[in-house]
Amino acid sequence: MYQPKISIVIPAYNASNYLAEAIDSALAQTYPNVEIIVVNDGSTDDGATERIALSYGDKIRYFSKENGGSSSALNVGIANMTGEWFSWLSHDDLYTPHKIKKQIEYLTFLNVKEEDIPK
Repeated sequence: MYQPKISIVIPAYNASNYLAEAIDSALAQTYPNVEIIVVNDGSTDDGATERIALSYGDKIRYFSKENGGSSSALNVGIANMTGEWFSWLSHDDLYTPHKIKKQIEYLTFLNVKEEDIPK
């Protein structure tokens, strides 16, 4: 069965209020082949966003950059991802546990083949 790696990219700016819950929902995915990337977009919260992200250790990949907005943070995540597909999770949002699995099942249902994916 087609099981590509999915990179879940979480752009974060002053995100200490919900970031842990967002990361936890990404880690709780039932689809086994994911990586989680958190990009700190120049938060000005005395390091709170960074401390939360770094508390996850090697369960996530963490990047920090000067503030430039969500799209620039997403671009950093995409540039550093190792997955074939990416999924955007806002720092103040949650994924249900089967979200990525259902999306991959849908792609498989549509008969997407690995050779059809642009490189």
